[in-house]
Amino acid sequence: MKPSLPRSNAPLRPCRLPTGLVLAAVLVVRLCAADAPAPARTPPAALNQSAPANDGTGKESPVDANEVLFDRFDLARFNNQAASHYWLTGRPPPERELFFFPPDPPPLGAELRLFRPSAAGTPAPPGMAAFVNEPFYPVLSIRLAAEDLPQRLQLELDAYRAAKIELQNELRSTIVRLKGADPGARQHELAELARMQTPRIAALETTAGHLRSDLQRGGLYGLFAGRGDWNEYRNWRLESKSAGPSRADTLQMEFEVMRAAVYYQDGLSSAQRRLVREIAMELQAEVRQSEMGAQPAPDASLVFFLPETARIRLSANLPAGLATKLAAFLAAKKELKAELRATLYSYDEKSDRERTQVLARLAEKQAPRIAALEELAEDIRRGLADVADMPGPPAPPMLPPELEARISTYRGHKLELLKALHAVLASPDPAGRLSGRRDQVREQVAAFNRENTVRFAELNKEKGGLREALAQYMRTLGAARDQKSIDGLLEEFENARQQQEIWDRYRDYQAAVLMPGLSAEQRRLLYDAAIEELALPLPGGEVPR
Repeated sequence: MKPSLPRSNAPLRPCRLPTGLVLAAVLVVRLCAADAPAPARTPPAALNQSAPANDGTGKESPVDANEVLFDRFDLARFNNQAASHYWLTGRPPPERELFFFPPDPPPLGAELRLFRPSAAGTPAPPGMAAFVNEPFYPVLSIRLAAEDLPQRLQLELDAYRAAKIELQNELRSTIVRLKGADPGARQHELAELARMQTPRIAALETTAGHLRSDLQRGGLYGLFAGRGDWNEYRNWRLESKSAGPSRADTLQMEFEVMRAAVYYQDGLSSAQRRLVREIAMELQAEVRQSEMGAQPAPDASLVFFLPETARIRLSANLPAGLATKLAAFLAAKKELKAELRATLYSYDEKSDRERTQVLARLAEKQAPRIAALEELAEDIRRGLADVADMPGPPAPPMLPPELEARISTYRGHKLELLKALHAVLASPDPAGRLSGRRDQVREQVAAFNRENTVRFAELNKEKGGLREALAQYMRTLGAARDQKSIDGLLEEFENARQQQEIWDRYRDYQAAVLMPGLSAEQRRLLYDAAIEELALPLPGGEVPR
């Protein structure tokens, strides 16, 4: 099946309305001034930790653009609401409406880099990081970008956000309190909390669905500006009988339709929306693979689990019974997604009403199988709890507590320098140029090095003292005392600490996916918090083609 090429590249023409209707619209707009947009509120930015560049030779080297962007000490990162766009200095007025889609959740334990190359396009509106895993992310972002969020909707969002944070904090605190508890008592308390929380979370998810609908524009404003639906700007459809474009274009078009369906298609259940998002993620990976030519086969150990879009890496040597259950889970999930993908594809040409009715019937048909999938996933979690080689941070080398404290202090000083460098690169360019240009990056980094010569010298002295202390410690163990061994031990400790920091940020993610005893609703609640905590860079706006 291949989609058709766009049928027309002609610009959209405004509709002609009777003069009386236009005057009535103006009058209504004036009378509705009380429903004016409320300014968006930006939540506090999370500060995550990392360390500055080091060339691995034992000396702090001058920092250049490549080291800033791709340093090996740059695994954990922190960022603001537009991290991938902090070298942009302004928003050019769009010729057509921009659409903002959230970033894809990474696999459990994936590296998180501090700096990324600047991305083209208009940054996502401030405040969207707080709603990064919500079903209304695109419809809210388009409202905020247009400064078109009525106060009523702002108040509803505030109430929704406050209720969700309260439930998340309640769940987190219970998990932490029960960490070392007796397994029986722990299971009982988790079950009791699930009994109390699950109805409230379910009601909150219903509210999120209503917000997805309410945030689309309606009334006279929607008549003039459009509902804010990505499909309004699309003048092509997926057609099974068309001669069609290349394979890469076919995949790209299908990916765009599936991604939009997650947020704009009526008739889907909440669970189906999450499954369709997995389909979109898989299609996007296929697009990238086809664009790059022959690539290695996908990592078979990385699988989509539950909550939907969460990916975990599992050993190929699972116990036979557990491996059989996992294979059944993956097969059942694949079948559900295949049905959804085929229906969305074949009904893309149909009317909105017909497509919605068909999907609503499919949602009713799939609901019992999705519930059974949740039960099977819980059974698998109980089995995985006894598997020894599950993903997790490596244990750092054993060192005396005073040495560990000195190394931690040293890393903290390096972190301060990296934060200062980040602030320099994130600051607006007074000349109004794009500060992502390589020559300006070099200028900024060179100036930073000159201003911090003393701090770099102190850091080198501190590292030298650490080498001496490590050499003395190794002598007491009768180990080799050459410089390579000392630097290797320091680097081993550094790498282990970085991995620990990364996994600290995945703590909620890991609990949501793998901890037995939570309800499906609690898992989704905690998973939403986990994705927000990762502070992923928000993609820029896109113009539908």
